[in-house]
Amino acid sequence: MNYYNLGSQHIWLPYTQMQNHLKQLEVENALGSKIFLKNHQVLIDGIASWWSVAHGYNHPYLVKEMLNQAQHLSHIMLAGLAMESTYKLAYRLSEFCGLKRVFFSDSGSTAIEVAMKIAWQYHININQKNKTKFIAFKNSYHGDTTGAMSLADLSSGMHQKFKNLLLENFSLDFPRDLNQLDEFSNFLKKNNQKIAGIFIEPMVQCAGGMHIQNDKILQEIFKIAKDNKILIVADECATGFYRTGKKFAYQFTDLMPDILCVGKALTAGMLTLSATLTTSEIYQSFLSESLDKALMHGPTFMGNPLACSVANASLDLFEQEDYALKVSNIERILKIEFAKFIKFKRVIEINVIGAIGVVRIDLNWQEILNLRQRFIELGVFIRPFANTIYLMPSLTISNQELLLLTNKISQVLTEINN
Repeated sequence: MNYYNLGSQHIWLPYTQMQNHLKQLEVENALGSKIFLKNHQVLIDGIASWWSVAHGYNHPYLVKEMLNQAQHLSHIMLAGLAMESTYKLAYRLSEFCGLKRVFFSDSGSTAIEVAMKIAWQYHININQKNKTKFIAFKNSYHGDTTGAMSLADLSSGMHQKFKNLLLENFSLDFPRDLNQLDEFSNFLKKNNQKIAGIFIEPMVQCAGGMHIQNDKILQEIFKIAKDNKILIVADECATGFYRTGKKFAYQFTDLMPDILCVGKALTAGMLTLSATLTTSEIYQSFLSESLDKALMHGPTFMGNPLACSVANASLDLFEQEDYALKVSNIERILKIEFAKFIKFKRVIEINVIGAIGVVRIDLNWQEILNLRQRFIELGVFIRPFANTIYLMPSLTISNQELLLLTNKISQVLTEINN
């Protein structure tokens, strides 16, 4: 029985016009940076399953630890019951990330929703009830749930159609120079009594178009927010765990966020899990004899022991091996190879940071879809969007595999160079 054919009559795919989408690729298995299809084609994966598979597919140590946990207990509710893997991860994640309290949830979007709720209630608990609005930046993306969509750039993009239905927040241009920083600072001072926090994707706005920031500007944004006593919420679901070269992208500054959201590579793409971390100061504001001050929130699968066991195993790898060096090597190769692309007529700009390489091109949407198919024909899984070809491979990708990816991008740019 062919369940691919049967299921295709029922499944609803992400970010897809179901009436005329490209054929789904039937996967047999995957290992490292290779995806093995049922038709015997092998693809080198350039985007690590939406940037989550940090250590490559089916890493034997991760599989072993996951199976070991599954043999004991795959899930138990966190309210009233405790599993060692969950508590171990809370401790280790706090040490790894630098913030003191950890609230687990299911995905990046839910981590953002928790961050919004914590920020709101923090201000309620300290009697600043007018602080209800958030600042997010143009081209930002924080997820597809309702609260997270309200942090998007609603002047354009895929969430624009919902702008009259969503929460009203402030969407600002990301400052690019000293004058714009002054404007940003003045806006914060003027609206301080309304602002509950600033949501920011440090160093790279990923799903909003792969826009890379200046670290000095990022430092100033953090400093201005701190000076105005406004909470900084760092969304590092995509940029965390060495993706940008540092353990976390906020470390391009010398300041700490007040709230940190992590996901994706938290479990190295093995299982779904996210976390929202906060400072002790924020956590302390929820402590009281009154239940009214408690955080009344609890996803069913929060702290899932199976996912937490894999996340602990992933942290083992991050701590035992030099991932900063791995990413530095990827960055070196990407900078050399991507610099060659600027000669092509359709290329607008190139950017590289850590294990992220970006090529901005002058193509329409249909041409971009055609490129997706062309890359598959060439034996690589690269999924351009908007006007952007990008690479965000597993951090364990070999030099040979990485060069194959960049060579295929070069081949495609040569083909469309007119």
